[in-house]
Amino acid sequence: MKKEDSLRKFIREEIGRNFHTLDNSPHTFDDFQDYDIEINGDPEGVYFLTIHYKDEKIFPTQKFNSREDAFSHSRQVIDNDRVKRMNQT
Repeated sequence: MKKEDSLRKFIREEIGRNFHTLDNSPHTFDDFQDYDIEINGDPEGVYFLTIHYKDEKIFPTQKFNSREDAFSHSRQVIDNDRVKRMNQT
């Protein structure tokens, strides 16, 4: 009987833990609101990427061959910067 009681207690605790999260949707790249990504194209098909964090330029403007490459690189830069800032605190 003791094993059943422990199992019931464990199950109730796990179920209760699930209900504590009000919004369990995953965090996405778009959730980082303090980052400003600027991708500008020119007539030759070249794209320039600049990234700011709270109006501070954190990445020098660089040239990419496609908008997708620039956007992908911006995600990498923001992920690295975010981790660096979290580790400073």
